[in-house]
Amino acid sequence: MSLGNYIARRYFFSKNSSNAVNIITGISLGGILVGSAALIIVLSAFNGLESLVRGFYQDFDPDLKITAARGKYFEAEPVLSKLSQTKGIAYYSQVVEEKALLSFRDREHIATLKGVDTIYTDINNIRNKIIYGDYRLHEDLTVEPAILGAGVAYYLGFSRSDFQEAVNIFVPAHSANPLNPSEQFHSEKIFPLGVFSIQPDFDEKYFLVSLAFAQKILNRLAKLSAIELKLDDYKNVATAQQEIGLLLGPDFKIENRDEQQSAFLKVMKTEGLFTFLIFALILCIATFTIAGSLAMLTFEKRKNLYTLWAMGTPIGELRRIFLRLGLIISIYGGLAGIFIGSAIVLAQEHFNLISVGEGYIVDAYPVSLKFSDVLLVMLTVFALGALTSSLTARRLDLKLLRTQ
Repeated sequence: MSLGNYIARRYFFSKNSSNAVNIITGISLGGILVGSAALIIVLSAFNGLESLVRGFYQDFDPDLKITAARGKYFEAEPVLSKLSQTKGIAYYSQVVEEKALLSFRDREHIATLKGVDTIYTDINNIRNKIIYGDYRLHEDLTVEPAILGAGVAYYLGFSRSDFQEAVNIFVPAHSANPLNPSEQFHSEKIFPLGVFSIQPDFDEKYFLVSLAFAQKILNRLAKLSAIELKLDDYKNVATAQQEIGLLLGPDFKIENRDEQQSAFLKVMKTEGLFTFLIFALILCIATFTIAGSLAMLTFEKRKNLYTLWAMGTPIGELRRIFLRLGLIISIYGGLAGIFIGSAIVLAQEHFNLISVGEGYIVDAYPVSLKFSDVLLVMLTVFALGALTSSLTARRLDLKLLRTQ
């Protein structure tokens, strides 16, 4: 161990003659500890919330979604023939989407009509999300069945006791005569036989009907607005996305789950970044107490430092003593904070210490500890500690040492 490291460790572990130095050093250590723990907890909370919402999207969004790069619809047959020869695809489902006006009794609501085929339930987890009623879109029935999102049902005032009643649906007419208002919309009746609940964004936006009915009412026979894919191995989604993109060419967009919900994920990442910056600022303020501690310790030890200088120790080496001391305070405080913060997160993850109350989707607040967050917090603490200690150590000069 070098002389500088030895002296820095002695200054950190030994009790100083001035009680004020001990108190300020303790405050510095405690501030960094609390700031580091808070950063770990906050970042883990954002991770947990993001994982929770991603799980909701996974129940509805496919592994990959193919849509037209320009326009809303495309011819189904050429795309389906290419996909049937592509390896790595477990299922693919044909989809038609369009805005529609729903009317039930004296209420109206604009939602997205989603026509799906019989393979659709193999793509996602929609069957398990039916909160009442049944998924019967493709059975041989005398009425046209539908599945409403819970939010759509709420805005229409539709309940489970209304399954025998029809809902009127109005969609824009394709190639309608603009001079005749009566031809601007097609109208049909649907009979909701089930209600699903996944996530508010989906629940308030979608209602499902059969693909044949959607193509008929929209007058889009043999055309699709999207094809949803389920892969054999989701780990290879990037490879499959690239291969299908090359196969179909620039006329089509192939989006993974993150790209399908890019707006939401951008908001989550932006909120997480700003939260990190706010807590990093608090941690920065805590590390500046190191400057006060080092300054007071420098003044207290000036006679000893002058003796070391007189014995031939360079002034640069004396400065590095206090730089190392500041780093020791930062690292010990950061490690202790990370340990405490990680322990709190793991306790919440396994024992559900903090409950969110009744009526929520989850019983306890979701958290998820990631090694990347631990590394980020440690690097932040080290960088702030090094900056503060370096600026303070530079103030040490011969004029200060000669002050008696």
